[in-house]
This record gives sequence, structure tokens and C-alpha cells, in this order.
Amino acid sequence: MKKTSMIIVCAMFLFSNMIAQNAKLELEKAQKSGKSIFLVVSTKTSVNTESLQKLAVDASKKAKSIAIIKIDRDDKANSEIISKYRLAGVQLPMILVLASNGVASGGLTNNDASVEKLLTYIPTKTQADVLLGFENGKPALIVCGKKNAKDKSTIEAECKKAALSMGGKATQVFLDVESKNEANFLALLKPDVTKTTVLVFNGKGQYTGTLESTAKSNDLITSINKKIGGCCPSGSSSGCGKK
Repeated sequence: MKKTSMIIVCAMFLFSNMIAQNAKLELEKAQKSGKSIFLVVSTKTSVNTESLQKLAVDASKKAKSIAIIKIDRDDKANSEIISKYRLAGVQLPMILVLASNGVASGGLTNNDASVEKLLTYIPTKTQADVLLGFENGKPALIVCGKKNAKDKSTIEAECKKAALSMGGKATQVFLDVESKNEANFLALLKPDVTKTTVLVFNGKGQYTGTLESTAKSNDLITSINKKIGGCCPSGSSSGCGKK
């Protein structure tokens, strides 16, 4: 009898561990496929997890390349994921939105979740690059403007100089203000669409200023190093928002 009980316990442990490993593999598979992820986090005692998961499914039908993955926070085999995204003390259930590069762009609980809001949390390609830089303590120089603007190449060259002078420890990106694929990021940052500008963020993800296209590399570095008090700007869990 004891032997039978032991076999059952071992089987349950192996099954639980396999599920957790599958969650990790699912995350890796989705990321390799270039998909954003709705990570539904709950416990066995979480209330209304099903309704939140349904919301994730409904939102995924209105977006492109979304994977929905559910994990149990109490399962020790998920501890690596829980630790990485600092989910140990958050209110559950919740949906954590991840970019294909693994960076988190925001989370919603039953209290504030809606399909429309969840869709706005899906990070764009440019946003994901910037957020990943913030995770690694890198400031960001976001050139915003039209692709064919005459002053675009000039300010991008100055941004490159600034980044090089900082040992390459800065994220430099171009944000096309006419791109439909970048709609979520544009709505978050609200750049001036009438001219080319540079939005500057320090390595903590704090917005430090907007500079004109005539700015020089030294001006950009000065803005990056500006001391900012208080919290990071709102709009994203990783701090990439403009005040």
C-alpha cells in the first residue's frame, strides 16, 4: 500500500513538473516565433481566473501573433518565471503582457482589465527594443518623425555619436509617426507629428526631455544625464512613457 502511494506521489510530482516545464517551453517557442504573449498568472484559489482568461482569448482574436500561456504561481517549477517578472506579491489573477523579446510591457487584473485596454498593452517592435534596453539600464534616444524627412539622417547621426561616446550603452531607434504598426507606442509617447524630434529617456526609463532635430550629441548626452526625481513616467510597467 505504501509503495502504491509512493508511486502515485511521484507520478503527481513528475506531471506537475512537466506542466511547468511546458510553460517555460511554450514561452520560448512563442518568443522564437515572434509572438507577443498574454501570460495568465493565477493560483488554485484565485477567483475569476476563467473570465480573465476569456478576456485574453477575446483580445487575441483582435490582434496578430499572440500566444496565451497560463501558469500557477504556487507551482515551484514556475519559480524562475515568477522571479524574473517579479510576480511573487502581485494581485492575482492577472494577465502579464510580454513582447516577443521577453520584456514585460504591462499587466492587468480583473479590476482594470478590458479587451480594449489589453490590446493597447501589446508592445510594438520599437517599444520592445526600448523596454529591453531599460531592463539593462540603457538610456534611449527615440527619433520621431517621417521616414522621408530631410533632417532625419542628420539627427540620427548625432544620436549615434552620443551613443558611441557612452560606450554604445544607449538604445537608438527611429519611430515613424505614420506607421500603423507603431500605433500603440505612438499613443503612449504622443510625439509631435509635425516635425522631427528626439525623445530622451535615461537608463531608468524616465523621460528627460524632447530635443529638436538641430540638437547636437552633447545636448543629447546632457539630457540623458539630467537628474529626475520621483517615479518613472506612467503608461507602461517598465517605465516607457512620456509625461
